[in-house]
Amino acid sequence: MIRPEILPVELQVTALVVQGLFLAWVVRLIRARRLSLRDSLLWLLSTLAALAFTAFPGFLVAGAKLAGIQVPSNALFGAGLLYVAVNVLAVTIASSANAARTRTLAQECALLRADLEALRRGEGQEAGGPGRAGAPGDGGGGGPGRAERP
Repeated sequence: MIRPEILPVELQVTALVVQGLFLAWVVRLIRARRLSLRDSLLWLLSTLAALAFTAFPGFLVAGAKLAGIQVPSNALFGAGLLYVAVNVLAVTIASSANAARTRTLAQECALLRADLEALRRGEGQEAGGPGRAGAPGDGGGGGPGRAERP
């Protein structure tokens, strides 16, 4: 069977090399723990799909016919648009989750800070006020029993 000339061989080889380098870069980011496996799954799957369509352009033609699209390049453009939309949605979901976590952590930090200040105020009043020099360890002065923040 004669291979359909959808993609010139030189362009096909160049695209395969670029996609292979991109795949290696994503794997390197995962191994260096700069990109989590969960977040990188979309990148890995899409790069592998792009490699398959580049290596075997007949898949693109068959997929376009199956979807009822007459021109394979239009199917490729539509798939790219869908990929970008899915990727943006995934990033938005992750960003929303991180914003909620940050808000919760900030609220917990504010509550802990208020508790700490209340404890410091209570400790200062019981020990005779701030700045009282007491015996070491009684909580009144700067002795070794008292942990102070810088």
